[in-house]
Amino acid sequence: MLSKTEILASDLFKKSFYPRALKTSATLWFLITVLGQWMFATYVAAYYGGAAMDRDFMKWNRVLPHGYVEGETMGNLAVAIHLLFAVVVMVGGPLQFSTKIRKWAPRFHRFSGRVYIGSAFLISLSGIYMVISKGTISGIVGDISVSLNGVLILLFAYLAIKRALQKNFVSHSEWVLRLFLAMGGVWFFRIGLMFWLLVNNGPVGFDPVTFRGPFLVFLGFGQYLIPLAIAEMYIRSKKTKKPSMQIATALIILLCTLITIVGTFAATMGMWLPRLS
Repeated sequence: MLSKTEILASDLFKKSFYPRALKTSATLWFLITVLGQWMFATYVAAYYGGAAMDRDFMKWNRVLPHGYVEGETMGNLAVAIHLLFAVVVMVGGPLQFSTKIRKWAPRFHRFSGRVYIGSAFLISLSGIYMVISKGTISGIVGDISVSLNGVLILLFAYLAIKRALQKNFVSHSEWVLRLFLAMGGVWFFRIGLMFWLLVNNGPVGFDPVTFRGPFLVFLGFGQYLIPLAIAEMYIRSKKTKKPSMQIATALIILLCTLITIVGTFAATMGMWLPRLS
């Protein structure tokens, strides 16, 4: 039989350890993700921005099929806007989650938040326009998955604004988290693909020439639906405070952190750095 003191100590341990484990795993994943997205943003700015500064827009097509088409002003402008604001949100987005900035520089937080939300709308609308005018390399399935991603970004951005205006800041932060994950879809796709290629030592589940196959269908939707599903687990775990749910969510997030590290390394060494050399 456990004494009352031992039972109380056990309860206190559960109340402190499991929430701390959940927060620590989420913080670690967030830091790794931010670092990976900043690396991707640096690549996008250097590769596409460098080509634009050299007025060598055809270089875009080496990586982005039909990224630049002679004479298609609107389509080319949509691509440029999409790339520019992708860098903006990847570099500035993490600032929205800084409690120190929210506390000590609320005006800057509100200003950067408006920039972030505005960028989200521009990225989404330009991305949808690109799908309509140019299509995706993955065909109709890719068109649908990218368009759905764009619609979710618009929805999450709207709800983030709405909750902020209602001064429901807890709900606001949750919708900003969902927005952050949805806007990271392009990045998640790349690190997910490179992780898959690395662990399988080559393409499995898709044809690398036609870029078609069941794995790419899964990844096309999973690039944002999987992170969003895990985010829902995280949000619910914080609210319900059930130790079993908190530790399960923490372990899943740690697994995702490992995949993120491997995928980011593979993408950096296999795609981004070689294209800049």
